[in-house]
Amino acid sequence: PRRRLVDKINEGVKALDRVVTELLEYTRPVELNLSRCSCVELVRDALGYLEYDSARVIILLELDESLKIRGDAEKLRQVFLNILLNAVQSIEANGEIRVRAEADDTYAALSVQDTGCGMTEDQIKSIFSPFYTTKEKGTGLGLALCLKIVEGHGGDIRAESTPGQGSTITIRLPRTE
Repeated sequence: PRRRLVDKINEGVKALDRVVTELLEYTRPVELNLSRCSCVELVRDALGYLEYDSARVIILLELDESLKIRGDAEKLRQVFLNILLNAVQSIEANGEIRVRAEADDTYAALSVQDTGCGMTEDQIKSIFSPFYTTKEKGTGLGLALCLKIVEGHGGDIRAESTPGQGSTITIRLPRTE
């Protein structure tokens, strides 16, 4: 019984640590270590940290190996991880996540499209607000932090969704020169 209690306490401490870390990250000014980054590497690195059931969720990458952006690789990896994690969590049974990239002369647009539960218009209006969450154990800071990081890079982020049909999160970031 004591071991179970200690395990519960450890789980609680880890959850609190995550909340405090996210809150501190959100309240700090964004300090960027800019360099030339490969979009493919950023997404693949984020996928390396993502835990999901590959028998239940299929992730398809449609990325140009040569597409480069100017950004902070560590912070952008965190953005992609948060968005991919939300996409995986939105899929209740079996589904698919498609990661695409398009570019023009000045911006690269990376989109994460899932076949999950989707969102209402009211939810879309609130998802980038701090402390807004639809998850039982969510902090509501993940997408707010994504917005802050992307805007710090001179980019933008938007969401499109249809309830019951999935969502698409698109991030536009400046390309390298």
